[in-house]
Amino acid sequence: MMKKIFLLAFLVSLQAFARPEISIPSSVEISQRELLRLGDIATVTGGTEELVNALDAVVLREDCRELLLSQHLNSSEILVKMRAALNSQENLRRLNPQFKVPSQVQVTFAATPVSRQEVERKVHNILKARCNECEYQISIQSTPRPASKLWDLDFTQLSAKGGFLLPLRDGDQRQIKWISGTIRVSKLTPVTTRLILQGERVQADDLRMSMTDVTFAKDGSLRMEDIQGQMAARSLPVGSTVWASDLKREPAAKKGQIVKALLGDDSFEISVNMMAEDSGFVGDLIKVKNLETQKVLSGLVTEKGVVKLQ
Repeated sequence: MMKKIFLLAFLVSLQAFARPEISIPSSVEISQRELLRLGDIATVTGGTEELVNALDAVVLREDCRELLLSQHLNSSEILVKMRAALNSQENLRRLNPQFKVPSQVQVTFAATPVSRQEVERKVHNILKARCNECEYQISIQSTPRPASKLWDLDFTQLSAKGGFLLPLRDGDQRQIKWISGTIRVSKLTPVTTRLILQGERVQADDLRMSMTDVTFAKDGSLRMEDIQGQMAARSLPVGSTVWASDLKREPAAKKGQIVKALLGDDSFEISVNMMAEDSGFVGDLIKVKNLETQKVLSGLVTEKGVVKLQ
């Protein structure tokens, strides 16, 4: 038993102190331009948008046309640039990423001015920074032909799912061209393990978490802790994905129910049984009736079956 507790604590501590990872694939495709930045070839796991943006400030080569001949980068060249960036950028040191770099990286230039694979990597890094537990499938449908090789992408308005248009700021950034694509996203969502009837309370054993495509979901996905104890708003067959609209909260106080009414403060408090004149959830103000005097008072619902008189 103690071993299990120790192992659980160890795993939790590892997760709490997990460092973001910057990895370089052994083979990459890049766009047709001289400037090569770390953000053009890196894949980020468990990072933030701040880290992703910081990688675009790390220049690997001011002029990478030589790669047309050699077609590879050595790990030593990449690691030297990474160490220099860590020494000069305080935010990189604070984020404390770990690096995975192969001994040699094969580099090829795209057949088009803007590499679709490079754009997909960059979009994926941004999306994973926003939702690390999500899984994404990104498809670039069209890329423009910039007039200048000095262009940048603007991710500030990037959609989280579905079709998107990504601005490419060309040259002096006054001219905007567009990259089009689609994003499919999957997320762990609760799925029923048995038939749950309408009005039935949903328990943890009734559900399992499953990776589900939520690209076109009109309702919000839920976590397991969001669901337990709520009631089914409709009957849910086995294997149904449970959305927010499929559930309804059970009132903490129901009209006609006998509730415990509290009066006083922490130093002195009395309680009396009263009848709820309204239904309400925790935090709602409802009316309650004293059954002996028939007097109606107002009270704040503080927990199930308990009202604090006002």
